Amino acid sequence: MPLRALFHASVDPPPDLEPFPVDLLASLLREEGIADEGEVNCVLVDDDEIASLNERFHGRVGPTDVLAFPYDPHATEGLHGDIYVSLDRAVEQAEERGEPPAREAWRLFVHGALHLAGHDHQTAAADRVMRERQEAWVELAFPGPASS
Repeated sequence: MPLRALFHASVDPPPDLEPFPVDLLASLLREEGIADEGEVNCVLVDDDEIASLNERFHGRVGPTDVLAFPYDPHATEGLHGDIYVSLDRAVEQAEERGEPPAREAWRLFVHGALHLAGHDHQTAAADRVMRERQEAWVELAFPGPASS
């Protein structure tokens, strides 16, 4: 099965995030060299739902902005995973950046996809590379002012 991304929402997405750019997210994963086959679910949730996932899987109390879960991190063929984004966090962070909520929600989905592709921000150099890739992909779907 060719790599595809699916969008699900348990909250009402911002109007400019519909339709969700699923083809672009699948392209991101292919371009980043993660997989040509598989399926990634992109799920937009509220703070309560992401806080529950954060505590259940990471032992951390409270909401976070994005969580990414590969189904099998050791798989050698294809990619199957989920990316959860909190719309509440996206709206708050968008206000801080002076950007539309849909742009920030997309940024968070891209961030999660880059984690699935093997990127991390454990060092300053790795963080810089990840942020540069992230902002390049944000610009493709939501052109606008650059942000940090």
